[in-house]
Amino acid sequence: MPPQFSNVKGGSQQLRTGYDVPLIGYGTYKVVGKDVLPAIDAALSAGYRLFDTAKYYKNEAELGAALKELLPKHGLKREEVFLTTKFFAIAAEDAFEEATRLVDESLESLGVEYLDMVLVHYPKADASSNDDPKNAHHRKSTYLALEKIKESGKIRSVGVSNYEISHLQEIESYGKELPCANQLEYHPHFVREPLHLYCKKHGIFFQAFSSLARQEPALIDDPVLVNIAKKHNQPVTLILLAWALNQGVGIIPKSATPSRIVDNIKVAEVKLSAEEIQELTSLDRGQHYIRCTGWLVK
Repeated sequence: MPPQFSNVKGGSQQLRTGYDVPLIGYGTYKVVGKDVLPAIDAALSAGYRLFDTAKYYKNEAELGAALKELLPKHGLKREEVFLTTKFFAIAAEDAFEEATRLVDESLESLGVEYLDMVLVHYPKADASSNDDPKNAHHRKSTYLALEKIKESGKIRSVGVSNYEISHLQEIESYGKELPCANQLEYHPHFVREPLHLYCKKHGIFFQAFSSLARQEPALIDDPVLVNIAKKHNQPVTLILLAWALNQGVGIIPKSATPSRIVDNIKVAEVKLSAEEIQELTSLDRGQHYIRCTGWLVK
């Protein structure tokens, strides 16, 4: 299978399914309504080719409409963009039927015939408690349903998000293959080294969300980060994105502001030394800033 995204800005990585995934993507969380069209236009102009959405974001239809209008404007075809969506583990008697409905709904909303990647957004159903004894069963039935749907060609790659090592190890016992990706909160205050190493060892693409820690002052104003930014004559935001990207970690920065969308992809030109990457990694506090707490899910 020839690589589809080897020439995109920021480069790409091959998933275990054989498909390429761009290392830099555009995250669409909270990008809704009138903000969608100018944001996607700016993203496509700047060189983004991965677009990350989810059922939870409630913007699939708007994203689909924007791509339908804008891909021809930018001289692009469907296969030249990578589309990811996600939904929570399913608490239903027939997970395959519900997963099929959700996938078909995404296909229709996005106006496409296949999804490049579908992630189990969270290791439990949205309405379930962290210690619900059925959580493991729901994870299993949802993952197996997505693997089955993948055989139909509606999905090219199946992955997960907010999964811990224990959740991934479960899949080793029942999945046809391990997830192609794991999407997690990842920044120098939340390094998750054992989980990162596990994913690397098992060929699971590590993709970061909230790389900027929602502009948390404790991180953004850290003297180590500020000094590295000054040395490179770059904003601290680009240094944070570069810290992940330079390690081969995927990033999906989000913004509804076209100028910031354009600025974020400039990370492709920022090269940090191994020493600088280690300096930033040493800032680890085991501190998360997002409400996603998969490690609490039994």
